[in-house]
Amino acid sequence: MLFAKHSGPVPERIGNVRQTGPIRKFDFESDFFSTPCLELFVDGKPLRYVESNRLAAKRVAGLFSKEPTTIPWLDSMTPDDVLVDIGGNVGMYSIYAGVVAGCRVFAIEPEALNYAELNKNIFVNGLNDRVVAFCAAASDVAEVGKLYLGAFGYAYSHHDFNENTWTEDKAFGDKSTPKDARLLQGCVSVTLDGLVASGAVPQPTHIKVDVDGLEHRVFAGMKETLKDPRLKTALIEIDHKNTHCDHIIDTMLADGWRLSYDQLRTNRKMVFTEEQVIGQRRGRKGGFNYIFFRDEAYADLFAQFLDGYIPPIAVPTKAG
Repeated sequence: MLFAKHSGPVPERIGNVRQTGPIRKFDFESDFFSTPCLELFVDGKPLRYVESNRLAAKRVAGLFSKEPTTIPWLDSMTPDDVLVDIGGNVGMYSIYAGVVAGCRVFAIEPEALNYAELNKNIFVNGLNDRVVAFCAAASDVAEVGKLYLGAFGYAYSHHDFNENTWTEDKAFGDKSTPKDARLLQGCVSVTLDGLVASGAVPQPTHIKVDVDGLEHRVFAGMKETLKDPRLKTALIEIDHKNTHCDHIIDTMLADGWRLSYDQLRTNRKMVFTEEQVIGQRRGRKGGFNYIFFRDEAYADLFAQFLDGYIPPIAVPTKAG
């Protein structure tokens, strides 16, 4: 059977979207470590995240609504699967995959605060035997360099390795980071092909790439890994405005991978038409998480998820 069936009580859903349900706040205590935590249950399994700041709490509250099709994609995994989560941040999806699907996860996250929080989340969930984190930037070369920070704070994103890709200042809610005054951290880069060839990471069956702009460099560093028939899917965030990243779509399709417009149409705010999805790309507007696959069962999965789907953050329509 391709897709896993998880036992335990089924949480409330709206349409096909899981709902967060009650979130319990508590203080996690161990012999050497303590931290405030947030806990929710998914299929009867406790899922815990460290509550480091408001953004971390916001990520927990939006776990099922932020990227709607990422959750059923993760739910399709089994304990025999290996997920490589590139751009793991504090581990929202790495932890979910380790707890709910029970698969092995190798998360790659270069930013110091996020890497620390990622490891805390691994620890408070008791996942040290299933989830391993690497403090590195995935790229097309292995080298020592610098990480340009989006912001120095827990759970923030938009960090760049060895190049400042920003064309303007970046807003984070009511705060912003000037593009010419970004903080720097020392950093090392790795390639996924190199990690797999060295045995540090087994050949994955699933890959997730979300690095906010340098996906094309990550892609260039995992071409051998993509050729392995054991790889079932690859989720890659594509910014249509970035021609380097957008080219990944054509390359993957030319190499025999498939995509689902049902998956791409499923947005947290609305259901796009196929024409709108195509138009977004042609017009170099926005972007999507593209989930590439070879097996038709994944197309069926996304079609079933879209059937009856209700956007969790619906855009209000104007009267009249």
